[in-house]
Amino acid sequence: MKRLLLILVPAALFLVSCNSKNIKEPEYREIQNVRIEEVGLLQTTAGFDMVYYNPNDFSVQLTNARGDIYIDNMFFGRFTIKDKVSVRKHQEFIVPAQVKMDNVSAVKNHREIFQKKQAVIRIEGFATVSKAGFRKELPIKYEGIQDLERLRAIVSR
Repeated sequence: MKRLLLILVPAALFLVSCNSKNIKEPEYREIQNVRIEEVGLLQTTAGFDMVYYNPNDFSVQLTNARGDIYIDNMFFGRFTIKDKVSVRKHQEFIVPAQVKMDNVSAVKNHREIFQKKQAVIRIEGFATVSKAGFRKELPIKYEGIQDLERLRAIVSR
């Protein structure tokens, strides 16, 4: 019984002390190293690195992330992360991601997307973070205007 209390009390105190009101969302900085990894008939796979900044006073490990990407409210593809990422407090971190693009919708909507200089990018999904053996799944929601000219120049290299 004492052993059980010695385990449960610190765990309960840890969970109570995790006040989610003090947690700030990571700040998006930029996309780097966009590359085409595999081209197929129905699907193309691309890789890229997303740079973020952790404004929090604690470190965590990003163990999994997945979701959907929309360009001007048109489905673009599904993303996942390739590796676990250590997120240190008050530092930038790089998330290596992979997106599987739907070639059918890209061909269907290519004129609207590829003729624009800027577009609204929307990302919706979930990320799993862990710290000291505890895991939590957090929603990912991002929406912002991205410069498509810059991304086209990176991909065409």
